[in-house]
Amino acid sequence: MSYFIVFAGKGGTGKSTLAALTVRYLKEKGLSPILAVDADPNFCLPELLKIPSFETLAEVREKALQDKREGISLDDWLELEINRIIEESEGFDLLVMGRPEGSGCYCAINNILKRILQDLSKNYRYIVVDNEAGMEHISRGIVNKIDLLFVVGTQAKSSIEAALRINELIKQLDINGKKGKFSEGKKILLINQATDLIEKPEKLNIEFEKVLYVNFDENVRKMSEKGESIFSLPSDSPVIERFFKLLEEEIG
Repeated sequence: MSYFIVFAGKGGTGKSTLAALTVRYLKEKGLSPILAVDADPNFCLPELLKIPSFETLAEVREKALQDKREGISLDDWLELEINRIIEESEGFDLLVMGRPEGSGCYCAINNILKRILQDLSKNYRYIVVDNEAGMEHISRGIVNKIDLLFVVGTQAKSSIEAALRINELIKQLDINGKKGKFSEGKKILLINQATDLIEKPEKLNIEFEKVLYVNFDENVRKMSEKGESIFSLPSDSPVIERFFKLLEEEIG
């Protein structure tokens, strides 16, 4: 049974970095096969995971809408194309979803994609999803299972409010077969780049199973400025020591 770890949050919270760190953690623990899914239109995982070139699922979807295929069914063609665009790396694979839908009717295509991706997920032990704040792919059912959800924010009031809005959106979605319920998964608010604890966290403790903190790490800033991958971070970096310990506690 595949285990889904999903990250959601507004831009600038560092959720993509934490998602990439999760892939590194699983890889170093020998917990392959791992599939990293970048479901944010502003995709960052390829660079963070040192994947230089890739195609997106959105490009495949547009091609399916515009081009008529001869001699092969749409189901079979999409399955071949999805397997073709999955980038294989050492210890993990990467699938980039790409931009949202354009004009046109995508219902039939999305239904086929949903089935193919659900079948594909069975080939992996862990699936790490870097989502966008709007949760589009989850709302459309393309990703419909979450075992561990990290809603990522910072200590800024606006970021906390955004995390609470994402939480309200999650309550409206049909996840794990239970609309508005999360009894089969963990939902954690992760305060990233933290320098102190949040004041008056009572509401947060009600809405989330846990509120956890990852302290600011200068190494991450330098890595980002240089455009380096997550694998360039020294193993004794504070963010790795803290976040890896947190993952071990939550994943087991």
